[in-house]
Formats: sequence, structure tokens, C-alpha cells
Amino acid sequence: MKPSLLIVSAGNLQVPAILKAKKLGYYTIVTDQSPKSPGFSYCDEKILLSTKDIEGHELLAKKLKKSKNLVGVYTQGADVEYTVAKAAKAAGLPGIDPEVARKCNDKILMRKLFKSRNVDKVKFQSASNYNKALSAVKKIGFPCIIKPADNSASRGITVVKSLSAVKKAFDEAIRNCYHRKEVIIEEFLKGIEYSVDTIVWDGIVYPCGISDRTFLKSSKYRIQSGSLTPSLLPSSIQHEMYEVMQKAASAIGVDKGAFKGDLILVKNKVKIIEVTARTSGGYDSQYRKPYSFGIDMLKATIDIAVGKELDFRDIVPRWTKWSKTLSVFPKPGKIKKISGIKTAKKIPGVKDIFILANKGDIVSDYTHSANRVNFINIVSDTFENLEVIEKMVRKTISYEMV
Repeated sequence: MKPSLLIVSAGNLQVPAILKAKKLGYYTIVTDQSPKSPGFSYCDEKILLSTKDIEGHELLAKKLKKSKNLVGVYTQGADVEYTVAKAAKAAGLPGIDPEVARKCNDKILMRKLFKSRNVDKVKFQSASNYNKALSAVKKIGFPCIIKPADNSASRGITVVKSLSAVKKAFDEAIRNCYHRKEVIIEEFLKGIEYSVDTIVWDGIVYPCGISDRTFLKSSKYRIQSGSLTPSLLPSSIQHEMYEVMQKAASAIGVDKGAFKGDLILVKNKVKIIEVTARTSGGYDSQYRKPYSFGIDMLKATIDIAVGKELDFRDIVPRWTKWSKTLSVFPKPGKIKKISGIKTAKKIPGVKDIFILANKGDIVSDYTHSANRVNFINIVSDTFENLEVIEKMVRKTISYEMV
């Protein structure tokens, strides 16, 4: 019987992983709660199951190990590392310790651990109700950020600058919590943010590229607008970021597999925003790191998920090119018409255009990064030409709203 791989989440970012797994010879079984998930169009077998349903995935993995020769549980770019770890352990399959995955997924546990291990000392408090949140904000001071304990893509995150804003921010954060209803209040770190991909093998962190992140100018929400690879940072700062990732991995207990960090440079000091035991999202590790460096993080992490050794040839850079993921932001409302897609696809250097909302769909207010309705990947041999391509794309693609 062909070995099977259980992939948790059928979102757009899982499509490359599904195709890669099939190319590697695995029977792909994919779970998601939405029957319209794009990954279901590419997998061998689909199962409607919430990616946050841990018990359901534990039972499913044990069943599939007997009936479908299940050899691994996997995800990439999706915030479900805890589900993956629990399912893998339940079926006796390779994976990181579920408690380690939980510490990655839970920002409160992560902050406590990093503080106790002297990895990072960002000021923070946690709160399970509004009164505690109000007290925590007074201790942290303004500006501060209120976040759900266990969500991603900036969901439920608000920058708070006054006591009058705490109630709404707390309600938004608590609404976006998954496994426990508690929020984290952190000091606001002002600086440039970076996405750092690594792969850990035998406890050693190996670099897989740093991307510079850009955000919309908003006083309240953190909405990512773009991501550039390779980083423009000096090599000394990039080296420091990888050292921070090594300290974080060692402290939290990640000894194998993908390990991604959102780091920020504050007055030339590297600080941790969050880390997670998965690859980066945002079309970064799936598309742009391969475009920029010729590496194959998907194969490397699938190999580890099924118990194979890391093939270092998968993560050694073969070239360096400039790549960027950008988004066009139509005004909130109903889409009447999208123009310029076919023309934009013909622009040299445009690799992918993903349109997530079409004519007749509603564009919501931009309160988190998951509200973005398109993603465009562009590539060039030079940074200067990459900027030219971006300007052409932004002039070509337009939305008419009603």
C-alpha cells in the first residue's frame, strides 16, 4: 500500500505541499472544515474536520495508520502545529513533543519561557477578563498591543494608546482565541519586522532565509502589505537573528522540523515577536524562498515529518534572486470589477497572482492580515528591476467597488 501523509489544513498555502507530497509518492489525505478549501481540489482524499479539532485529528491519525498506511502528519504555513503534534503522537508517528508545539502556539507560555531562560525580555502581562486587562495595560504603559494567546496573521491584534480603547481591543482579542480564553498584553515594539525561516535538525538551527516585512500605515491594526527576500539587513544583523532563533529553539525544545520566527529590530537590538514550529506563511516559504534561493523547504520538512533524515541539499542556496509578495488593497465594499489581471500576468517577472475575492464578493475592513484579497509574487535578478516590476503591477491591477 502506498504510504499516506495526513496534511492538516486545505488552505491556499497547502496546495504546494499537497503537490510536493504527491510528487514524493505519498497518498495525500487533507483535513479542513470548509468544503470549498482550495487544497481539496488537489489531494487524493479530503476529510471535513476543523484544523483546531485536536481530538478529532488524534482519532483520525490512529485510524489512518491502520487503514491507509499513514506515515506522517504535516502542515506548513498554517497555525496548527499543536494539532499536528498531538495527532502524530497519538498515532505513534514522528513529530515534535506536543507540549513544545503548545508553547510555540501559545504566546503567553512562550513569553514566560523566554523570560525565564533569558532569551528575550519583552514586557508583558496576561488577562482572562476586562478588569485584569485594564490593570495589565496600566502596568505595561502606552502604547501597547493586546493579542489573543493563540492565533496568527494579526487576527485579533490591536495597538492600544489609551484606556478608553482597552475594552474593544480586549473583546476583539478574546474573540479570536482558540484553545483558551486569555489574552496577552505586550509593550509596543517600534521597528522593522522580519520573517525568519529555519529548519532544525538534531537541535541545530539551519538558516533558510530572512524576509523584510512591510505593513499598512494604521494606528490600530498590523496589516502586512508585502514581504521582500532576501533581506536588506547587514549580514551581521542577519547572523544575530539566526543566533536568536537558535536560543529560542533550544529554550522551547524544538529539536527537528520547521521553526519560524517573527523578529523585530528595535534600535539595532533583535527582539522576538513570536516563534512557531512551522514554515512561514504569506507565500514566503512555499514560493518565494525557492524563487530567491532555489531551496526546497517543503521536501525537507515533509521528509522530517515522516521520519527521514534531513537532506541538506534541500536547504543549501543554489542562487540569489530578489523576490517579493505584494498585495493590492481595494477599498472595503462589494467588488464590481477587477481589471488588469491578464495583463499583469504577462509582465516579465510576475510569477504568481492569487485572487482570493472575485466579482460580487465583499471586501471587509482591514483589521488583520488574513483580510487581504490578493497576493502577487514577483521575481528579478536585481533589486532595482524588482521595484520597477512592482510599480507596473500596481498600475495594472485595479478594483471597481460598489
